[in-house]
Amino acid sequence: MTTATTAPASDLKVISLISTGHCLSHVYQLALPNLFFLITLKEGYSIAALAILTSVFFLVSAIGQIIAGFFVDKYGARPVLFFGFFLMAISIAAFAFVNSYSAMMLLSFMAGLGNSVFHPADYSILNGSISENNVGKAYGVHGFGGLVGYAITPYSMYLMGTAFGWRETMLIIGVIGLIVAGLMWTQRRDLRDSVIDKGLSAGSVRDGIGILFQPATIFSFLFFCFMAMGSVGLMTLGPDALTAFLNLSRDVASSTISLQLTGSLCGILIGGLVADRIARHDVATAGIVTIGVLLLWTVPAFKPDSMPLLITIFIVYGFAYGMAQPSRDMVVRSVAPSGAAGKIFGFTYSGMDVGSAIAVGVFGFLLGGGQSKMVFILVGVFMMVGVGSVLLAKITAKRNPISI
Repeated sequence: MTTATTAPASDLKVISLISTGHCLSHVYQLALPNLFFLITLKEGYSIAALAILTSVFFLVSAIGQIIAGFFVDKYGARPVLFFGFFLMAISIAAFAFVNSYSAMMLLSFMAGLGNSVFHPADYSILNGSISENNVGKAYGVHGFGGLVGYAITPYSMYLMGTAFGWRETMLIIGVIGLIVAGLMWTQRRDLRDSVIDKGLSAGSVRDGIGILFQPATIFSFLFFCFMAMGSVGLMTLGPDALTAFLNLSRDVASSTISLQLTGSLCGILIGGLVADRIARHDVATAGIVTIGVLLLWTVPAFKPDSMPLLITIFIVYGFAYGMAQPSRDMVVRSVAPSGAAGKIFGFTYSGMDVGSAIAVGVFGFLLGGGQSKMVFILVGVFMMVGVGSVLLAKITAKRNPISI
């Protein structure tokens, strides 16, 4: 019998496959922003113009996630996942060959469309394939894969970009994605989803749309939106903000953000174990995030000039953010009715893309205006609004459960 601490081989295989794809999708989300410093030098585009490309990526992904959620529940997670994975990898690789801003805009659009499939398809597969007493751990490792992608991207893009060039770097990581997607395709029979493969009905499109406008769903969406405005804003433009605010070199600033994400890697694995053992995932999420925000706010408040202290602040903040993620996912799972996992996860996680698109624009504007201190302040403000949203999501779900 499967225990709460040991996953069977089938669980481990599915978790490994899905988490690897999730890792690459997160690398692709941050790859271009972390090459802006080279693109501006080589191509002459401003940071503001390049930030628009990232905003387009996330906005398209946000809208696409909602649509992808319906397709996942209607046609199954596998075809949707592989369509998006291949499209995203091809689009990223194609940046190596573009010679105009309009072409970069088109590729950003296509990459965002590809990125839109991962959350609804991944969570449908995890819910349909993983043993019930290992779901929290599966969510933890899935999030771990995403954070690995976030953690390695800032500094690896700096190293690869300066060594090979920004075009060559995009080509290399795009080809890696095509190889990984191909390997996952060979194992597709093991990836069972939570609707089609369980013989459940996805319901009508009209009923599905109605689910998205119920209070618990909307608050879950807002939670992801505001959390992303804080966390993704810091991950994409954090190196630039640290460089400007504390007068750090670019490589030191990039490595600091990477160390923050390394802290998140440790936190999310522990958070996965905790999530399988607690009932109030909403309270756990809110409490842990609040502690992380209070710590982060010491940076704009005291402007630490000690690198060991600064690194400690970012690592512990990252640990808290990572630890909250599995419980966060369990909150969404608890409000999603059977047959609607794709829609709920697709819609609520689209909030991450909406928040990311807004954050890149807002923080890009602040950095352009010399307001680097406000970046760190607003990161915390946005995340605290997210804390309120997750608590309201759970409260409203108890009062008015979502039903198809």
